Amino acid sequence: MPHAENESTDSTEPKKLILCFDGTGNTFSGSNADTNVVKILRKLDRNNKNQFHYYQTGIGTYDINETSVNKGILGEFGSNISKTIDQGFGTTFDAHVIAGYRFLMRYYETNAKIYVFGFSRGAYTAKFLARMVNKVGLLCKGNEEMVPFAYRLYQRYLQGEIKDSEHAQCASKHGSSDTEEPANFDTTQLLGTKPEDVSEETQDASNEIEAFSQTFCRKETNRAGEEENIKVFFLGIWDCVASVAVLERKAKMPVPVTGTATHVRHAVAVDERRVKFKPALLAQDIRAAVHSHDDEEDIKEVWFPGNHGDVGGGWPAQPDEQEDEAEKPSFWGRIKNAWLTRKAGKASQNLNKDRFQMSDIPLEWMIREVKKCGEMDKSLQAGVHWCHSLKPFERSMEDPAKRREATHGFMHDCLAFGYGTAFFKVLMWKFMEWLPFLTRWELDDTTDANVKLLGWKPVTFPPNKGSYRDIPRGAVLHQSLLDRLQEFSSYTPGNNHGDKSNACFKGRNKALVYNEKEIEGLSEDAKAQKLTESHFKIHSEGDTLIWEDDKRHQTYDFNPHFKGALHPAIVQ
Repeated sequence: MPHAENESTDSTEPKKLILCFDGTGNTFSGSNADTNVVKILRKLDRNNKNQFHYYQTGIGTYDINETSVNKGILGEFGSNISKTIDQGFGTTFDAHVIAGYRFLMRYYETNAKIYVFGFSRGAYTAKFLARMVNKVGLLCKGNEEMVPFAYRLYQRYLQGEIKDSEHAQCASKHGSSDTEEPANFDTTQLLGTKPEDVSEETQDASNEIEAFSQTFCRKETNRAGEEENIKVFFLGIWDCVASVAVLERKAKMPVPVTGTATHVRHAVAVDERRVKFKPALLAQDIRAAVHSHDDEEDIKEVWFPGNHGDVGGGWPAQPDEQEDEAEKPSFWGRIKNAWLTRKAGKASQNLNKDRFQMSDIPLEWMIREVKKCGEMDKSLQAGVHWCHSLKPFERSMEDPAKRREATHGFMHDCLAFGYGTAFFKVLMWKFMEWLPFLTRWELDDTTDANVKLLGWKPVTFPPNKGSYRDIPRGAVLHQSLLDRLQEFSSYTPGNNHGDKSNACFKGRNKALVYNEKEIEGLSEDAKAQKLTESHFKIHSEGDTLIWEDDKRHQTYDFNPHFKGALHPAIVQ
């Protein structure tokens, strides 16, 4: 059994409740093909008396209605059908949320710190649960029969909130031109039109939730001495997607992130193209979070290179004999690998001896963010306890050779033959790209003479046809993305900013960075030239540059002044 890095047994230390929601079809394998949800759980100290852990396998991995493990032929057949439908459409989403909610009910104690992690649809489950706890409240112990009622209350409120956002977006789209944005608007704050007026339906649902919360739910006292609902401390998600059919029919707009957690971290994949894996971005609602002064929330969304599973995990590492997989595989290599999906190997007791892969970088980044957030206020004792398996992983990621394995790792593509997915499964994914009735969220960043951003909108037609994800102009980019752009000329992702213009990474393979520290002493003309030649700039919040203490995890913004990629708002 693992032992803690920090053997603190302070009786005043608050409990840590850690919930982990795996991705669709993902479950524990004990190999390097486990997702980052399992890998981060493996590095936590399960022996610490103040720390409790909950793991939930992905949607579609088990039949929620089964009452027996050993079933007959008919029972097994029915269970398999149920799991297949669930995996495709997320029909048991509510059951997954409710199971996590009940865990919190059973183990929560006053001032406990809640950490929630998720990948793919599990990330959507995690975000939904966190916001439900904060909005509806956490029921007192012993009221488990009321959990479905609490879920329905929140769902009804959410539908009203979504309708209000849709109406506000329509009003903005057809509004008069005298509501133009200022010419120097902050491009880092995209998007989503926030409703100014709350409908009667939404207000009624909100009032019902408030009455329910005051009657049945636990409260915490904040620093101002006011009672409020319990709030998740840290929400960490990898490539959150919202392809849950039972919700898509009702919620065609993004579920808000505000009111979700004190600290929110989201690692997003640049190269995923499948229509059923469009991301549920925090940027779709980040404006309200940043400009709200009532309850500041620490929200960070960072883009990484790779496919869905290259960010959240779930693919096995390449065999040792394959030295470098960053360049595109040869034609014959693709033919050789086209017929079989790469699957997990045997379980291993020491995964740190296996080859590293692309998903290990977002994993390391998330662990780093968990540590930083837990140590922000020592008096809160909010940090989690890790077991000794974390140290070997961190040392390996500091090893240049191991780091190179991760940064130069094989990039999968489920819409291309020979890139990790079996032939007939690729055909299935390709077929879905041409279906004219699958709704997805797309960024309509088209600007008119008034520089009006229209925001995210649901799109059904034309079909997706394997198009890349839209990336907001204010997206935050990870160092590993710039490294891959710079080191591999064949790496040319086709994402754009939602304005249907040229790809936003086009011509940026040199990955030149505008660094204010390096231009001190230059003439104004030289500074201006450097500004138009630089593809990216150090990430900033307002006028403050954010320098990371570990350059491997430095973050960047698109440089809007880059020649050929000017935003209409700054064209003179």
